[in-house]
Amino acid sequence: MKTLSSIAGSQPSLAYVPGPVERFGRKLKVEYLGMASVYSIIALLFFGDFPSWYKTILATLGAFFLFLGLKKKTEDHLVGSLVLFAAVSVALGPIGLSEWVIPYLLFGLTVFIMEGYRERRPTRIYALPPLFLGWSLADSSWWLGLVFAALYLTFPRAEKPQFRRLLSYTLIAGLLLAFSARAIVDRSILSALQFYPEGHVSLDRTELEVLAAIGIPTLLCLALYWRKLVAPHRWNTILFALLAVQDGRMAALFAMVAAVLLCATAFRDSVDSPAMRPFFKHAEWHYFWYVFAIAVWAFLRRWGIPAGLSM
Repeated sequence: MKTLSSIAGSQPSLAYVPGPVERFGRKLKVEYLGMASVYSIIALLFFGDFPSWYKTILATLGAFFLFLGLKKKTEDHLVGSLVLFAAVSVALGPIGLSEWVIPYLLFGLTVFIMEGYRERRPTRIYALPPLFLGWSLADSSWWLGLVFAALYLTFPRAEKPQFRRLLSYTLIAGLLLAFSARAIVDRSILSALQFYPEGHVSLDRTELEVLAAIGIPTLLCLALYWRKLVAPHRWNTILFALLAVQDGRMAALFAMVAAVLLCATAFRDSVDSPAMRPFFKHAEWHYFWYVFAIAVWAFLRRWGIPAGLSM
């Protein structure tokens, strides 16, 4: 039997007793059904109105890679997916209007790679040079991913300094490949130096409110947990928060960065409260069934099968 110490990270006297929903869910492996439902909801209800089906898939993949980057920090599908829903809520309007799905996907992939590097999975960073090469061919915003990744050089690796050297080499290779490719695409070295993506996407009032709903708690956690945070989480949050108020696409990227910081602070190991973690653990197994029901409803609503059940 699991104890609360294994879930809450403390030494309480009471034992954690899985409820009937959890025991039944474990037998059916319902967590896989639940997370498949989460991605279905994102695809159908958040990104489902994109003009092309493949853009919906690409944007959903960006959210999927973001969740993989969050997974090892929170260890809670309920909290992780709720933070994910908040992040994609910010991205919905700006990404849809500008059709900026490829940079959104590749930034999510960059988050996954760099959080893996921080969690001592350094082989992921071998993907950075081809990632930045492909990104530069698609859009001038590849610099944003490069800067995000480069700030992970501030993460100390005294026990294995070869990791930081390896990251340095892959970033240099990515820089050279991406800059050269962009210069060829633009037929100009000067235009390849453009840092900011082309055009401008404004945020309406509702989108600003959604941004504030995730941004304010993120900045509060940044202040409250400052000393406990690793350097790249601090500086990336500050940098992308400053960019977020300038353009809707930057707000979408900031929401991804904010999700990382929230799962590294207030929602670390489910929630940063040993007394509350058992409650979240019980709720998680109910949550899987709820999101499954919502996903079924979203599918019926989207495709009208059967039409009489669609709401």
